Amino acid sequence: MTVNNDTDPQLEQLTRRIENLRESDPQFRDTLPDPAVAQQVLRPGLHLSEAIATLMTGYAARPALGERARELVTDHDGRTIQRLLPRFETTTYGELWSRTTSVAASWHHDPAHPVKGADLVATLGFTSIDYTVLDLAIMILGGVAVPLQTSAPASQWTTILAEAEPNTLAVSVELIGVALESVLATPSIKQVVVFDYTPEIDAQREAYEAAGARLAGTGIAIETLDAVIARGSDLPAAPLYAPSPGDDPLALLIYTSGSTGAPKGAMHSENIVRRWWIREDVMAGTENLPMIGLNFMPMSHIMGRGTLTSTLSTGGLGYFAASSDMSTLFEDMELIRPTALALVPRVCDMVFQRFQTEVDRRLAGDRTADADAVAAEVKAEIRNGLFGGRVLAVMVGSAPLSDELGEFIESCFELHLTDGYGSTEAGMVFRDGIVQRPPVIEYKLVDVPELGYFSTDQPHPRGELLLKTDGMFLGYYKRPEVTAGVFDENGFYMTGDIVTELAHDNIRIVDRRNNVLKLSQGEFVAVATLEAEYANSPVVHQIYVYGSSERSYLLAVVVPTPQAVAAAKGDETALKATIAESLQDIARELQLQSYEIPRDFIIEPQPFTQGNGLLTGIAKLARPNLKAHYGDRLEQMYADIAEQQAAELRDLHSV
Repeated sequence: MTVNNDTDPQLEQLTRRIENLRESDPQFRDTLPDPAVAQQVLRPGLHLSEAIATLMTGYAARPALGERARELVTDHDGRTIQRLLPRFETTTYGELWSRTTSVAASWHHDPAHPVKGADLVATLGFTSIDYTVLDLAIMILGGVAVPLQTSAPASQWTTILAEAEPNTLAVSVELIGVALESVLATPSIKQVVVFDYTPEIDAQREAYEAAGARLAGTGIAIETLDAVIARGSDLPAAPLYAPSPGDDPLALLIYTSGSTGAPKGAMHSENIVRRWWIREDVMAGTENLPMIGLNFMPMSHIMGRGTLTSTLSTGGLGYFAASSDMSTLFEDMELIRPTALALVPRVCDMVFQRFQTEVDRRLAGDRTADADAVAAEVKAEIRNGLFGGRVLAVMVGSAPLSDELGEFIESCFELHLTDGYGSTEAGMVFRDGIVQRPPVIEYKLVDVPELGYFSTDQPHPRGELLLKTDGMFLGYYKRPEVTAGVFDENGFYMTGDIVTELAHDNIRIVDRRNNVLKLSQGEFVAVATLEAEYANSPVVHQIYVYGSSERSYLLAVVVPTPQAVAAAKGDETALKATIAESLQDIARELQLQSYEIPRDFIIEPQPFTQGNGLLTGIAKLARPNLKAHYGDRLEQMYADIAEQQAAELRDLHSV
């Protein structure tokens, strides 16, 4: 962190913590960025592959990545499984580079299915060392990485693969079984590479062998990543890819459902990706800090990818969460003792729930205890015990964080919480509401009259945020009409976010355009699309879907059909159960995500009409009026659900 002479007490305390760690913590000292390597990677004219090679060789002796140690054990059925151990094992930059160049050599010299510049390679799996090796190999060969979302339904993988047409799919052994249908439905795929594979584990070996049997005779080769590395280690090194002078080729496709609900690939050029690696935009507050952190977000998410890149580009040490469902998150954090945290609202909420549960437990056990003292004690234990006592920078992104939760995180870690705003398309835009220049070149607010937002609004202008940045994506892959639809006639990217301009370069988000919500875990939800689908239910006459960027799930207001009301014979509980079951049936049929299904809903006996102001003149939902009419009740429903969950947690911990 760049420290100045500011007399802010929090900054002074942070400065002392940094100096104490420099003196007392060898790992902290050994992970500090090396200025000589940083200068080397900034040499003019360096291509992406050369920048990566400079970092890997410059930091060769340092530990780069870590994963939870595991041991093989026999379960009660006599089968070999793996068990997590309470420690991490690391691999150095040199070892990571050796594995990466071996994969590159193997693919480059493959006579049947070579991977070369501009070839698309899709990857499906949770972030790991193996995943990183594959991703780096794609980049140094000049290929195009296509990370797939592990949480998406298989039908979405098939759709993306049909559009991207990769010749290679790398897939974790955990997902090979469910991915096979997508593989067989994609004519372009000629080889499958299976990673994160341990043949001694019975279930993994059986999954790999079953996949091999299924692909036999199809012309699609299948092999393990270890086999690819072993073959490549005996071959001449592949040349580092260098684009032609003046060329800025495609390097990365990040598929996102975005605001339309249909998967579309945001195109990022080599130069854009290169700038991530040479630290043109670093995590706020970490400019001169050793980056030691936990990677728990997927590589198909721009924030997950950025966190890992920020670590490796500074000679830092990145650990991988042991479980993709974050069930081991706190255990992992305690083991690694991070220096920097890149969080999403969901994780912030997990920390708060941990805090609240422990405070409630202690107060219940000692009725005379001072609540403020207990809260301070628990926060100190979270800060110094659970997170290891050396967190020096905290950033939250992917979705807005409530003020209350943000204040809690700041008080817990005794640090300023940096709130980042960006997108897959535009990159980082502002931190703590302050526009970042660079990468932002220019921005403007555009009136949204249908939602009642105008540049003439008082006390501050409001409107949709439009941007030009020097890291702007190239457009959506094979979707020129969709690309054209997100840029205005002057080349500004239309973010879809409604903002208020508090001052020049000081922006605050207040809404989303096009009836699209971004939930607290970062998922986009097209509520109008969901309303149209749920309205097809035989028991739903009208439905208004409601959500908040501070919540991870949806609620709704449902006007049931007269037939449904009659069938319930005055039993509202039965009516609600019938509606809920129907919504679930539609969600299953459409393969909707769990967060796209309303968790609960209000039953409204009176239809939405023009007369009561809940429909517009052309019979569309009058959203501002619906929000005004039902907002308080829906927010109370959120509060009631949260309280019920908290009570269940307290009961669980009191057993």
